[in-house]
Amino acid sequence: MAEAPLAAVFGCSGPSLSGAERDFFQEVRPWAFILFARNVETPEQVRRLVDELRDAVQRPEAPVLIDQEGGRVQRLRPPQWRALPPAAAIGAVAERHSPQEAAEAAWIAGRLIAEDL
Repeated sequence: MAEAPLAAVFGCSGPSLSGAERDFFQEVRPWAFILFARNVETPEQVRRLVDELRDAVQRPEAPVLIDQEGGRVQRLRPPQWRALPPAAAIGAVAERHSPQEAAEAAWIAGRLIAEDL
């Protein structure tokens, strides 16, 4: 039976894994990974990096996390991905219009984020 992964989430230094990072992840076997702006260039490059991370731990289902909320908290950015409004813009819809319209705006923003991811 395979050894359980380490209950930890690790990131890497750039858009691809270095040999040292690959060796470290193979040894430590973290549960998941997180991507930051420094790890993101194009959709194809992100796919390759995710494959490299999962290959390093020999778990194709290893979670890969990314902070993608909109506004300043958006790692996947234009021109490769769509620009998304910050949460404060959705709050402003509630103040200026109605909570129902804000809820609809939040749902739409969430669907757009899901599509990009």
